[in-house]
Amino acid sequence: MGLLNATTASPDLFAEHGHALIDGETVIAALKTMRDRVACTSWRVLRVDVQGLTGSKKQYLSIPYRSINAYAIESAGSFDLDAEVKIFLSGHDPVEFRIGRDSDVGGLQRLFAEKLDR
Repeated sequence: MGLLNATTASPDLFAEHGHALIDGETVIAALKTMRDRVACTSWRVLRVDVQGLTGSKKQYLSIPYRSINAYAIESAGSFDLDAEVKIFLSGHDPVEFRIGRDSDVGGLQRLFAEKLDR
């Protein structure tokens, strides 16, 4: 599914992609790159891949929490510039993205643990 380098952002950043959210769905955590976005909402992980030179083409990848079999979050070490998140889906390659070293890795860990509580 590719690698995405992301930093923590305000959930308000996702306002321009609000049409992808349904009634009652709220953005809990948001991550951004120069062009792409990842949002952890109340129901799913939503990745917006902005494509093309003008950025007018966008691919929306919706991953319901119920589809996630496992996840791995690797925090940044002393010499690492970023942390890494992997989301494993049954029958698919893992979705991977890197987050900035100042991102709330513990908060993301708690969010996934809570949403994947079965």
